[in-house]
Amino acid sequence: MTSNKQEILTSTIDTYRYFASQPTLYDIESCYRDSQDEILHITPYFSTIDLVRLGDLTYTRSFIYSLKSRQLLFTSNVTPIQKGLVRRLASPDGTYLALVSSETKGDEESQHMQIWHNEHLILGYKVNDSEVSPHGKILPKNDYASFFEWSSDSKYLAFTAEEKQKTCKSYFTAEKLDEIGPPASIYRENWGEQMETFKTSIVCIVDVASKQVKVIENQPKDFYFGQCTWTTNPDEFVLVAFRVEPYRLGLIFCENRPTALFKCNWRENQWIQLTEFDQFCRLYPRHLPNQSNQLVYLQTDVYGAHSQCQRLILFHTDTKEQEILVDRIENVIYSDRNSAPFAAEWDTQFKGLYLSLPFRCFSSDGRYLLLRSKSSSRIVVLIYDFLEHKIHSLDSPLGANTSVLGLAVFDHFVTVNIVDCCTPYRLYVFDLQALDRNINGWYSIAEHQFQSEVKHRIQWKLDRFFPDNETLPVESIYVHTQDSESKQPLMVWIHGGPNASISLNYVTDVITYASLGFDILLINYRGSTGYGQDSINKLLGNISKTDVKDCYEAIQRCLEYTDRTRSVILYGASHAGIIIGRLIGEYPNEYSMAVLINPVTDLLHFSMTSDIPDWALAQSVNKPFNFETGRRYYTDPVLMKYLIERSPISLIEHIKVPVLLQLGKNDRRVPFTMGLRYYECLKATTIPTKLYIYDSDHAIGEVANDSDIFVNTVLFIHEHLHR
Repeated sequence: MTSNKQEILTSTIDTYRYFASQPTLYDIESCYRDSQDEILHITPYFSTIDLVRLGDLTYTRSFIYSLKSRQLLFTSNVTPIQKGLVRRLASPDGTYLALVSSETKGDEESQHMQIWHNEHLILGYKVNDSEVSPHGKILPKNDYASFFEWSSDSKYLAFTAEEKQKTCKSYFTAEKLDEIGPPASIYRENWGEQMETFKTSIVCIVDVASKQVKVIENQPKDFYFGQCTWTTNPDEFVLVAFRVEPYRLGLIFCENRPTALFKCNWRENQWIQLTEFDQFCRLYPRHLPNQSNQLVYLQTDVYGAHSQCQRLILFHTDTKEQEILVDRIENVIYSDRNSAPFAAEWDTQFKGLYLSLPFRCFSSDGRYLLLRSKSSSRIVVLIYDFLEHKIHSLDSPLGANTSVLGLAVFDHFVTVNIVDCCTPYRLYVFDLQALDRNINGWYSIAEHQFQSEVKHRIQWKLDRFFPDNETLPVESIYVHTQDSESKQPLMVWIHGGPNASISLNYVTDVITYASLGFDILLINYRGSTGYGQDSINKLLGNISKTDVKDCYEAIQRCLEYTDRTRSVILYGASHAGIIIGRLIGEYPNEYSMAVLINPVTDLLHFSMTSDIPDWALAQSVNKPFNFETGRRYYTDPVLMKYLIERSPISLIEHIKVPVLLQLGKNDRRVPFTMGLRYYECLKATTIPTKLYIYDSDHAIGEVANDSDIFVNTVLFIHEHLHR
């Protein structure tokens, strides 16, 4: 290794280690006032990265804050959360704590359930114990396919677990015929990418008073129950059901699957279907705290885009009537449509709902509902007022150049994290009572402190333009260093999805690349979420065309604003592979190199092998997936020809720039064989290319792999830049 490469490697490792170790705030365990209503006690969850053990670290810290003097009175040391924790949830009254832990001894993985009351362990059992546990493994946290929730009176805990499996012997080792059961090799369907452990789901109840664990009987067998909300009746809760027949498609990040609401009376083992499996997807039900038989949920259309602008629905479980509280926004009208490159102002108007409902989302009196959403390239917090039937926007007290991440509501206090490109957390609390009093309701509790030379060195600007004389914008965030003295390479980040977005936020890789001498351009093309449903619909049937055009123009505007002679590195994952693959094939002389992570490079291959074949049809030709005909695309040669023509792999012979590929070999969303074929085609044309394969899935999110990808990317760039 040359001295120059050693210097680059050392600088990359040290810089990444510094920024990756910064704590991020992601949830709140508890927040309450003392009896005088002047002192606030807050316990948030933080997470950081341990690059020695190559793992994530989670911990809590406690803060005591004076509402009267607006001063922080006390900050505790960290309390690490134990490794192997599957579930942890405090009861609404704060007196109980439910824990599920996992440990592995040899080849056997075992789970333990514990219920604590104050400092006393009042219930504990080994899930693997066939004589004690009535259920199989308790399912881990997942937004779609599992739940673990206390009743509002803190007396009962509902959760999902795997169905208990009988230990069976083979045909030739069984001494009795009834010892023979389904062989271990039989295929058990699951929910695809990152959800292969979610095969069966049975609903269970813990009765704290009697210390009994019960599997609810008469559960309908043709459905998978994955989300839950307790009603005001402690014997009942409402669940979201997914169909499992005729077969399952991938579920993670797919908020367009048909769902229905069910009500369960666990004491009577009674199940009632409240809605049909129709043209709507219903997710994230949350029951109003002081209203019998009323809940809210988020609704989108079935099929089409996997992520859409949502409707907030009020549903009456007794009459099955519903009303739209917040309709989806079709289009957004911008007042300034002719701004010069990177002179746009942050637009703060309401653009619809796009994110899940928080677990703790209601004020204690039931008047206010916390909503999290996107507004163009920012994350925002909104409050729905049931009394006045309107939305309040909780604008950041630090201005529109930040994002506000809503965490939870406790009593009438909303806890949020205010972030930007170089600040991983600012813990703020907003008093909802200030909405009526027209006073400042914000309280600054704690803020992460970078070294001043780091924090003030990173800057960002916004660009917005309107292609094709339409009203649908393309936005870009340009992140750069203030003290740049030389022409720095431009790294263009293109998001996947495609119905997703890159928001103003603290991202370890972005600030680390900026500190290592790269400027970063983050692009939200038409089809990104946060801009209204019309923008999302614009891309249906138009991928590899509209998105490519938008990204090309966004890059050109940035080069016009900065320097047209600078090196341009294209970087992206998943759907970004289509955009980047088309860019380096259609404009082979305009870019310096491409870095692709689990990229979509062949739409026909994708439609035949991915866990979401409906995605390829919706995005390529705007058609729904037919479960009966399935993937038999050979009956439609016109479709096959079109998918091939719009695929980046069809442009292989035009590519001139070096390409780095990094693939997860367990990826079910974009199977790694697709990237492998792309690599082989590049090698055949003598294009400089390198391939890394990780024992991971589509996200490649493990600390060991994620950090390795970062360093390998920097080394590849320095190896091929300016050659």
